[in-house]
Amino acid sequence: MNISIVGAGIAGLAAAIALRRAGHNVEIYEKSQFKNEIGAAILLTPNGNRILRKWGFDFERARPVDFGQFRFVHGESLKVVIHEDFSGVESRFGDRMCAYHRVDLHTGLRDLAEREREGWAPPAKIKLGAEVVGVDAEKGELTLSDGIRVEKDLVVLADGCHCPFLLDITGENTPSVKIGKSVYRWLAPFDKVKEHPVAKQLWENQPAGFCSFFNDNGIFMVTYPCRNSELLNCAVFHDTRPDERDKDDWNANTTHEKVLEALEGFSDAVRNIPLTTPHMKAYTVTQRPPSTRIHKGKVLAIGDTVHHMLPTHAQGGVAALEDAAALEVLFDSSRFAPTSPPSPSTLEARLKLYTTLRLPRSATMQILSSTNPRFTMANLATKNEEIRKFYQGDLIDWPLGCTSWSEPIREFIYGYDVFSEAEKAMEFRERDDGKVPDGVLKWFGEVDEKWTRSEYAGLA
Repeated sequence: MNISIVGAGIAGLAAAIALRRAGHNVEIYEKSQFKNEIGAAILLTPNGNRILRKWGFDFERARPVDFGQFRFVHGESLKVVIHEDFSGVESRFGDRMCAYHRVDLHTGLRDLAEREREGWAPPAKIKLGAEVVGVDAEKGELTLSDGIRVEKDLVVLADGCHCPFLLDITGENTPSVKIGKSVYRWLAPFDKVKEHPVAKQLWENQPAGFCSFFNDNGIFMVTYPCRNSELLNCAVFHDTRPDERDKDDWNANTTHEKVLEALEGFSDAVRNIPLTTPHMKAYTVTQRPPSTRIHKGKVLAIGDTVHHMLPTHAQGGVAALEDAAALEVLFDSSRFAPTSPPSPSTLEARLKLYTTLRLPRSATMQILSSTNPRFTMANLATKNEEIRKFYQGDLIDWPLGCTSWSEPIREFIYGYDVFSEAEKAMEFRERDDGKVPDGVLKWFGEVDEKWTRSEYAGLA
C-alpha cells in the first residue's frame, strides 16, 4: 500500500518504521521544520523498549539512563516518604526501564524511518513544512496548506492531542480541557545541580531514577536524569496562574522568579536546581476522555491523537509505540490477498481488528492516567464505569492502594507484548466485524487479590 502519515513525532515515526517493516511505501507530512525540537525527557518502560529492540533501535547512540529507583521526598525536610526499587524490572519484564532526551529518541526513530534497511520497504519520505489542512476519510485524501492534494490507500493520523480532524473521524466531540494544573519545566546540567552540597548528598552513590519532591500545598517537582546522566529533567506541577492559562505550547517561556515562587518553602537544595539553567518553559496540562471510534474510511488515528494521557504512569509515548507495533503485524503486506491495494472491505475489517486489539488497553490507560491526587481526581467515582466501556478484565485498586511506580502497577502494565497479542488477533482476520472471541487477547497482567485493596503495602 501507499500510506500517508500526518505528524512526525514519536507516533508518526514509529508508524513509519512499522509500516516499512510490513512492506508498505510511506510518506510523512510534518508541519514543522524540526529546527526547534522539544528539549525534555521521556521515560520508556519495558513494554516500549521491547518494541525498539525488535526494530533494531540504536540504544548506545540514544544514551538513555536506566532507572533503579523511585523516591518521593518531602521538599522541605528532604525525608524520603515512599521508595520503590526498580533493580529487578529488566530481569522480570525482559527489557529496560530508562529515560531518554526526547531529541535523542526522536533522532533514533527518524534514523530507522529514513535509512535503508535490508528486508524493509523503501525509506520513508518525510516532508517538512507540509501542513495538512484537510482530510477526506473516504478518499484517503490529504489537502496541504499550499493547495496540493495527496490521495493514498491509507492515512494514519499521528499529529497529537490538538489534531483538528479528530471529530470527523470519531464522530465524538471530545476536546482537550485544562485541568487547572500547569508545569514549569527545564533541563539542568546535572553536574551543576550536584555542586550544591546537600543536592550532592541526595544523588551521590544513588541508583538513577525518579527523585520527586512535594510539599503539603499540592506542589510537586519531578526530576530524573537523561542523556547519560548529563542532564536532569525537571518539571514543577502547580495550580495554573492567570497568566499561564493560554500556554499550550511546550516552548512557551516563563521566568526563574515564577518557578522559585512555586517552590517557596522547599529546601535550598531544591530551589537551587532551576538556577543552574538559563531557560525555563511552561505549559498548561490538558486531558480528555478516550474516543470510542478511532478509524473512518481509509483513515486511522493513533498515539496522542486518540489517547491523550497525563504522565502519571509514563505510558503516553509507550502507547504510541504499541500502536505502531500493532500496525506492523495487522497490516503485514504478506498477509493480504494478492491484490493491491486491499479491497475496501478487507481494509475496513483490518481497521476493526486493530480497534479490537488496541482500544481496550490504550483507553484504559488514558482513563487511569488521570487518577493521581497530584494532578486531578475529578470524577474518580465514575472511573470504573468509564473503563468498562472498553475493558472488562480485573483491575487493581487504582489509585487508592497503589502508587504510580509500585509493584502492582509494574505487574499490571509492563509485561504486555503487543507483537504476541497482535499475532493472536490475526488468527481472526477473516471476520468482517473485527471481533476476537473472549479470552483470546490479554491487555494487562494478572491481578493479585491483595492489589484490589487500598491497604496494599500501606500505600493508601
